[in-house]
Amino acid sequence: MPELPEVETFRRFTEQYALQVPVADVRVLKPKILEHTSEADLRQALIGSVLTRTRRVGKHLLAQIDPPSAQCSQASTPPINSPLINTPPDANPAQASQWLFLHFGMTGYLSYQREGQTIVNAYGNPALPQAHIRVQLVLADGGLFNFHEQRMFGKLGLTADADRYFQARKLGPDALTVGPGTFVNALKKRKGQLKPALMDQSLVAGVGNVYADEALYQCGLHPGRSASGLSLKEVTALHQQVVDVLQRTVDVAADRTRLPAHYMLHQRHPKAVCPKAGHPLQIEPFGGRTTYFCPICQS
Repeated sequence: MPELPEVETFRRFTEQYALQVPVADVRVLKPKILEHTSEADLRQALIGSVLTRTRRVGKHLLAQIDPPSAQCSQASTPPINSPLINTPPDANPAQASQWLFLHFGMTGYLSYQREGQTIVNAYGNPALPQAHIRVQLVLADGGLFNFHEQRMFGKLGLTADADRYFQARKLGPDALTVGPGTFVNALKKRKGQLKPALMDQSLVAGVGNVYADEALYQCGLHPGRSASGLSLKEVTALHQQVVDVLQRTVDVAADRTRLPAHYMLHQRHPKAVCPKAGHPLQIEPFGGRTTYFCPICQS
């Protein structure tokens, strides 16, 4: 499941391949993937427009859409009636700028392909399936920018205001940039077990199952501890590990095989052992999520 490092990798991939290139056409291959947005509205907003910048909070990615009227002064942009731009007849050139939102659910990811070239995906993994394309942006330079989602838990659509989009989903501060004071105050006020609190997106946005387990393991905290019962030293250490684990994973473009050997996530299988002590790892549900932890190293 894409967590913060994966979605940050998708954000950078979007900036590399999809920004500042006019959208010539939009292909919605699975309309059910759209949320609060019709296929007609998506096409009207995107065709002839340019994605100009991205924003991300937690696992949510947005790209700003500049409509054709905002590009008229840019010599490099094809005119609206260019054969490269398949403009709907009812498109409104004076429409206000909107945002394209992407949420990747359980199995979502992005890919890009130019005619005659091998398809590349955001993970840089050639073995990743090229199927399950749900929405495809045909770019004016001949590129195809694809949104894949096998299990259909992901969503794509339009929003008029990025800040309101994030607020409506009750997202807390981004886990990669949250300050230690904010993190400490938020966790100390949370009742219940530690791991579910860490995964609460309204508390800190972006920490999912795998990286919650990893951060807890690296600072020696049991996932069943009381969140509000941690000492200041323990919460501070947890904050440091959350940021460190996420940043390390972002730095390797979410390729978990390139993470340090002492990371527990390499042991997420039935015969898992603790990388530090060699003891068998325990596998139990916490907050309804499968959790790996070391009963010796974590207390």
